[in-house]
Amino acid sequence: MKKKLILLAAALGLCCVAWTSEASCPPSCDTYCPGKPSGTICGCPKWTDRPCRQVTCGSWNTVGGCWYE
Repeated sequence: MKKKLILLAAALGLCCVAWTSEASCPPSCDTYCPGKPSGTICGCPKWTDRPCRQVTCGSWNTVGGCWYE
């Protein structure tokens, strides 16, 4: 019984880690990038094809960045 409880607790912990990593989104490129170097990491704005995808300021507004072809 103790082993099952430990395994259940471990599984719950892994689920929580996965959920929090999906919930976090880098700063939105459209508002974060002005004045920043092109290699700065940002997140695709929510209104693009790939919301929250991690890209660079130099590539976010291109096909392959936050937009599909």
